[in-house]
Amino acid sequence: MNLFTQYRTDRVKSRGIFRCTWLRVISGAICALFIVPGVSAGRHKDHPYRYSVVDMPVSLAVGTIRTPEFSVSGQWYDIMVQVEKPLPFNQMVCMMGVTAGPLDLKDCSSSDPLLSADWAVLDGDKVVDKGTIPTRCACKFEDKHMYKFLGDFGGEAGKKYVVEVKFTKDGTPLNIANPHLIIIKHKDN
Repeated sequence: MNLFTQYRTDRVKSRGIFRCTWLRVISGAICALFIVPGVSAGRHKDHPYRYSVVDMPVSLAVGTIRTPEFSVSGQWYDIMVQVEKPLPFNQMVCMMGVTAGPLDLKDCSSSDPLLSADWAVLDGDKVVDKGTIPTRCACKFEDKHMYKFLGDFGGEAGKKYVVEVKFTKDGTPLNIANPHLIIIKHKDN
């Protein structure tokens, strides 16, 4: 399994998440390994190259969580869950649902993945976008963290939004991994 498997979310004419070309993955890996960490001076020591608009610890128990209200600058934003890797890597991959294909599932239990969620972006009481966590990888791996992308949305400059995530399966065994809900500008912005 490629340790730097990354699927990115993009909008084309139809909504969807699709695989990047190998060239993009390799370019992204080189950028992340050499350029980005040296250039950035981050507010968040756990992921210093990231400048998220929301970074909040969450429990992955069944239920609904809401972010505080946040402003955007009229760009695309990714919604993701970040976890540390305190358990064996393969166990974390199964529990998070970040397997790259059916062969990776052979070592997973029947209860995996534990991370299952629906999300909605709200402007006041109005739902402006919504979705369900992708069943394919839609993930990123780093030395200390693993990320599962839940979805993305386009923000209108000057508007304030709230993201609501409803965890639909008991993911509390993953709480040992210090999960955080992160809203961040899409990397291509």
